[in-house]
Amino acid sequence: MKKLLLITFLLVFTFSYAQEKDARAVIKKNKPPTITLTSVSASPNPLTIRTRISFKSTKNQLVEFTVKNLVGKTVHGERINAKPGSNSLLFNRDDLNNGMYIYSLQSDSEIVSKRLVIR
Repeated sequence: MKKLLLITFLLVFTFSYAQEKDARAVIKKNKPPTITLTSVSASPNPLTIRTRISFKSTKNQLVEFTVKNLVGKTVHGERINAKPGSNSLLFNRDDLNNGMYIYSLQSDSEIVSKRLVIR
């Protein structure tokens, strides 16, 4: 009798957990991703002294621009007040060594990362 009670309890517990997990998955699927940053590019890339990072924003928002080396250490960071439409910022190489870096633009809802090469 105790075994039957234990098996019934485990089945009910597992079934309720499985239903709860599926309900959360459906909620996530129905929420569309918010895209606010598009057409992200660096020109010139590869760069020797400086490059212009250009992007389009769909709304007024604060965007954080960071440059990281391949180990993941942030070597440059700044905040930009983006306006709807085309935006750009000038990035100077300063004392960074030649090599590959990853630059990112981060808003409240997304992160866009791309490769940047310094010669």
